[in-house]
Amino acid sequence: MAASRSARVAALAALALAFAVPAAAQTPTVELQPADPGSAVVEELLVVARPPGPALWLVEKNGAKLYVLGSAAPLPHQLKWDSPRLNRALDQASLVLVPPEASVGPMQVTKFFLTGGGGVRQGFGKKLEDRLPPDLKERFVKARTQARRTAIPYKDWKPAVAGFVVLSDFRQAAGLSEAKPVSTIERMAKAKGVKVKAMSQYRLGPVLSAAGKLSDEANLACLRDALDEIDYEAPRWNTLGTDWANGDIASVRARYSSSAAQRCLLRAPGGAGLLADQIGQSAKTLSEALERPGVTVAVVDLAFLLPSNGVLDRLRAQGATVTSPN
Repeated sequence: MAASRSARVAALAALALAFAVPAAAQTPTVELQPADPGSAVVEELLVVARPPGPALWLVEKNGAKLYVLGSAAPLPHQLKWDSPRLNRALDQASLVLVPPEASVGPMQVTKFFLTGGGGVRQGFGKKLEDRLPPDLKERFVKARTQARRTAIPYKDWKPAVAGFVVLSDFRQAAGLSEAKPVSTIERMAKAKGVKVKAMSQYRLGPVLSAAGKLSDEANLACLRDALDEIDYEAPRWNTLGTDWANGDIASVRARYSSSAAQRCLLRAPGGAGLLADQIGQSAKTLSEALERPGVTVAVVDLAFLLPSNGVLDRLRAQGATVTSPN
């Protein structure tokens, strides 16, 4: 029973990660499609010669300074990168803001179990792989084999959840970290004695509710999305993230223009609203940071920065100056 409960918690966490971590926002107000010119701020700074390290922007308003580092998970555990500009920013900073974290209370977890997994578990006696179309079953078996897993950890979950759990398992087996670069930057900040704070907390309930309302067709589509992501990452596991570490925004844009988690969530009722709320909350938090004196460093997923009307565009529209620091 304990092992089963642990597996359910792991699946719950994987689902929250897949749905709640920002990726390539595709709502009407922050759409990033091939025809979309993208963020005006990002496009202007693309013509500037890239200094060493990941992309970093300096946002200034009324004497306050905000350094925004764009993140792009997952990254290889062994990826080596250095950023003199980030180090200098951390030397000046009194606060580092990191992405929102999930708020998961005991009552949420208990309700999740008592309601049969919030609508994201298979019905009694129905095993996942037995319900998949032949082509998807073949791809799923290949993916879990790459992840070094048997069918057992996924058998009770609906296709969408199983897809994101196997994606997370694959990344772990391949040496990719979904926590980086945020965890690295947190360590850097703490080593310098700089306070680290999450931008906000998001409630897990709406995420689970949206996932539980996915239709059978949408569940299979979400599984395909997750398997597509594994197919993309599998031949690139040891070099994935090099473009991010080198500040190559054009290459990051190509990788982030399509996200399994985003496409899946947009298929769920209310999914687009959840995504719009996330990017709006990020912009609001950074705007508030510019109201405090001194220097703040913020880590924001690049997919929130790259689209037109993304975080950087919104900050500039509010009167801030955005440049690339030397």
